[in-house]
Amino acid sequence: MPVTPTAQSAPEYFRQDIQGLRGIAVLLVVIYHTGIALPGGYIGVDIFFVISGFVITQLLIRETERTGQVSLGNFFSRRIKRILPAVAFAIVGTLFLSIFAMSPFGEQQEIAETARASSLFAANFYFFLQDSYWALAENPLRHLWSLAVEEQFYLIFPILIFVLHKLKFKVNSTFSKSAFVLIAIVSFVVSYFLSTGNQFLPKPELFAFFGTPWRMWEFLAGSLIALVKVHDLSRFKSFATTASTAALGAIIWAGFEFDSFTAFPGTAALVPVLATAVLLYFGQTKNFLHQITTSRLLVFFGSISYSWYLWHWPLIVFANRLFPGSRSIAPVVAALLSIPIAIFSLRKLENPIRHNPKIQGRYVLLLAAICVTVPILTSVATHAIGSTGLGLKEIQSHDPGRASYANIRGCRIDIAVKENSVECIDQSFGPSAKTMMLVGDSAASAFSDSIAETAKNYGYNFVTFYANGCPITVQPLTYRVECAANFEIMKEKIFMQDPDILVIANMSDLYVDGSGLGAIIRNFEGQAARDRYEGLEFWISNWQELIKRDLSSRKTLIIQQPPLSAMREPVLLQKLLSSIQGAKSTGNIFDERISLDNSDTRNMIVEAEAKLFEDYKNIAVFNPADVLCDAKSCLQTLNGEALYYDGRHLTVKGSLLMVDGIMNALQPLLAN
Repeated sequence: MPVTPTAQSAPEYFRQDIQGLRGIAVLLVVIYHTGIALPGGYIGVDIFFVISGFVITQLLIRETERTGQVSLGNFFSRRIKRILPAVAFAIVGTLFLSIFAMSPFGEQQEIAETARASSLFAANFYFFLQDSYWALAENPLRHLWSLAVEEQFYLIFPILIFVLHKLKFKVNSTFSKSAFVLIAIVSFVVSYFLSTGNQFLPKPELFAFFGTPWRMWEFLAGSLIALVKVHDLSRFKSFATTASTAALGAIIWAGFEFDSFTAFPGTAALVPVLATAVLLYFGQTKNFLHQITTSRLLVFFGSISYSWYLWHWPLIVFANRLFPGSRSIAPVVAALLSIPIAIFSLRKLENPIRHNPKIQGRYVLLLAAICVTVPILTSVATHAIGSTGLGLKEIQSHDPGRASYANIRGCRIDIAVKENSVECIDQSFGPSAKTMMLVGDSAASAFSDSIAETAKNYGYNFVTFYANGCPITVQPLTYRVECAANFEIMKEKIFMQDPDILVIANMSDLYVDGSGLGAIIRNFEGQAARDRYEGLEFWISNWQELIKRDLSSRKTLIIQQPPLSAMREPVLLQKLLSSIQGAKSTGNIFDERISLDNSDTRNMIVEAEAKLFEDYKNIAVFNPADVLCDAKSCLQTLNGEALYYDGRHLTVKGSLLMVDGIMNALQPLLAN
């Protein structure tokens, strides 16, 4: 993400220690994205933000000192030449690879939409507006949100400097510094309150994370360091060494200690931001830390950091998709393979363009138009190609074109209306028959076929409603904007139906470790979970309160979360590989399996829930692993057909496979 001059473009201002800092930042991010270590490696983005604020401010200071004015045209011309060719190349390359490595049944279309937003440096807005916890998890252009934030800063900050200059305030004047400090304080305070879940704005944690105004203080921290007069530090070498050592130690500590449970940015971001500011200020002090940050390896990684940042994540996503059973080797190899692509991008595309003196004036505008238009047109083509299906069969169901029972009937309560909700109430056995009702989040939709079949086998009428991302809880989740309204609708529907057997299906791990939700897991008093074990305590406490309030005497079947799957929607390259393997095989069908250890958080939740529910005779529990798994591994396909349509949800075939197990689990309730 760094987009600043290199030694080749501005040798008199080039600082190897800053290039080394970029190397540290990109290594943090890449290692974090591989998943092998550094759960807090995302702080590398914050390091980039501080560096960007520092370098851009110094650039503007030099320009005002040299020319006596701020030329927005020159500034934006340099940014266009430096940034747009590389990101356009990465977007087009990602779109092309996505045709082979991602599913044409929704995924390629989502990537195309992300590409259009990213081409206009609005990816952060795009992701904030997404209302699905699947929107971020495996999007190969997800990382471009940070580039959008950075570009929005580059748009706002020079204009602010330009206005101050027109008002006769120099960039390094007391008034300008005071204005920057005030903006930074407001930005940080709002960021803090949003990061801690205060609901004065919708989706507060996501707004804090993706919102440029609430990241502004990080850039301004670098700007203010650039405006501080650097004194002769030779007399303070001991202090500078101590401070720099502590700063680098703080960055390393945060990389290991921060994780998805850390409220971020908020106060946690102070660690990488202040540490980077210290390293920038004391970076030219000759000591062992200077030797580290100017080492050839870190400077090399710093020199390719922008291109490496652009390419590493798409390749990791594609590797995880094509080799779902590999939890470490595939993403690490992908990250390493992105290095030569980054080098190629830097040497053959970026440097020749930005160092070309002929690209000035209208040619820069032409370059910008090309770099924006080509990715957008490619995204349109990718969307169209994906819409053909590429000769693949959608695996969401066992019958072509058939979705789940609940999905077909429009039983999602945040879109269901009185006119179509009647389709979700099946009274085939007459008004006097008993009723079985299935409720929950998207897990309920995935299980609706099996519960509908079970109800039919027992002669029960069947009712189902679900709400994506909104589980059945004692109170509505606050970090899902629509859950409060959905909660009330669901309560009313359960009250109106008053079922003889209530079936609840929640995708529990999403509310225990927060993966993919973009929110901090909290209990109903607003306390944030510090780790998944505390998140589990919150979840079990929810069940205890729900039983006490609503389920103490109601016959209830709990459908636990299925084991996590490595199966994904079909992709072209996997089909090609499978056809090659099939040609070499003996014709026998080998059903795919994945280790049960892949679901460690889910397994922990299932065990805790089972222990809780065993004390209640009116509550039965069904664990899908009893059908899918042996002691070590779980089925992903059966007779060559997929049982999952993504990492958590069963296909219709997978759902119907559960019927016998669900009927067995219901026997104690029916006997009573």
